[in-house]
Amino acid sequence: MKQTIRKAAVVLAALALGTAGLSACAQDSSPAAQAAAADDGKITVGYSGYTVSNPFFAGLVKGLENGAKTHGYELITTNANGDPNQQISDVQNLLNRGVDYLAINPADGKAIAGAVEEAKKRGIPVFALADTIDAPVDVTLSQDHVKAGKLAVDEIATFLEKKNGSVKGKVVDIMGMAGSPAANGREKGFKEAVAEHAGIDVVATQDGGWDTAKANAIMTDILQANPEIDAVFCANDAEAVGVTAAIQAAGRWKPIGDKEHIYVIGIDAPKPAIEDIRSGLQDASISQQPVKMSEKMIDLIADMAAGKSVEKNVEWPSQLITKDNIDSAEVKSYGVWADAL
Repeated sequence: MKQTIRKAAVVLAALALGTAGLSACAQDSSPAAQAAAADDGKITVGYSGYTVSNPFFAGLVKGLENGAKTHGYELITTNANGDPNQQISDVQNLLNRGVDYLAINPADGKAIAGAVEEAKKRGIPVFALADTIDAPVDVTLSQDHVKAGKLAVDEIATFLEKKNGSVKGKVVDIMGMAGSPAANGREKGFKEAVAEHAGIDVVATQDGGWDTAKANAIMTDILQANPEIDAVFCANDAEAVGVTAAIQAAGRWKPIGDKEHIYVIGIDAPKPAIEDIRSGLQDASISQQPVKMSEKMIDLIADMAAGKSVEKNVEWPSQLITKDNIDSAEVKSYGVWADAL
């Protein structure tokens, strides 16, 4: 009954507003008609994603689809193609279509705040998925990105101590996309952990934009400027794959265990990185399992719909994956999500 009342209110609001852009999947140019069409008795979940070009974000969509099927929910997804302004429009369109719950993976945690406030005015619960939003959402389900950055430095420190006899060496920092809360958190964790090791010399810091090609070009230049590099921290594995390729192209790749090996660690564990880890090209990844994470988010929506208490901040566990442990019971239990896509 509450869902029907809410949707009726959305129809009236849409009639009053009279205009809003439609997503590519809309069947009618009228927001009111979209909202009415959505009122088929099912719970409708709207998802605003900022991209699907990165395998991690495709994993989020896969998990949402799995969860919606399990619970019998209707799922409407949008893709902003990396444009924060498009994502704001996408959220408005989802609201006009009469969704009951809204999930957002933000391109920019601050830019999307106004759209979240609009959802709250309409009484639509908002879930931040795999990242944080600078607005009062109902639930945030995400990896602790600061912890992930620190864990990466811990692994680099272990490598440096084994290689050089103490935690000392030259390290490159390839940051995530500027403006992304996940990138900010991972960089914060990286810097805080590096500050604990006086022997770590960060010789270069660049924004890799979550992108393989961009990270590859950046690392190519960094390699030319720095004849000595011991390790590279990449804010995600799309960047790590580009970095590894640059190291190979420069003729500076050496196998794990070689005294000239450059250690590379990333975050997220998509298929290209997992393949590089299995083949020994990349050292490690810190996975956050997007498929299971977004399935969990649908479970939380189901709990909320049933009137159950739902924790406001749900931390999704991370898992270090290396060539040595990828076939272990621990990693198999956590799941190598790249193998499921």
